[in-house]
Amino acid sequence: MAPHRKGKQKAGNCSSCYSAFAQLFANRMAAHLHIAEGYVSRAFCIQPNEFYRETRGRRQVVEARQLVMYLAHVELGYPLKDIGHRYHCHRSTAAHACRVTENRREDPEFDDLVCQLEAIISLRNDPLFIAV
Repeated sequence: MAPHRKGKQKAGNCSSCYSAFAQLFANRMAAHLHIAEGYVSRAFCIQPNEFYRETRGRRQVVEARQLVMYLAHVELGYPLKDIGHRYHCHRSTAAHACRVTENRREDPEFDDLVCQLEAIISLRNDPLFIAV
């Protein structure tokens, strides 16, 4: 009986370690997305809270929101459903934002902006994600 109890204790400890790591992972992902929102809002000269409005807003806001959705999905790996929920739209709208942004990357100036933003928010240089 004693070895069986020990096994249960170890499993409990492992699941709590996994839970703690999962929470750390989620917090880090949210931080990277928050950084992306900050830099995109600066690049488009808008307030970060404009990303969360339930209406479209000005063209500048729409383009900035589309870029943030693109970065969240392509660079950070967020599912379109989660992106839609965060920015008060349907997942198909988030997918459309990604397509529009990808097409806009044909413009060298816009592509340069996106490349710079990707480098800033990239998970590749985050110590937590390098170790994984």
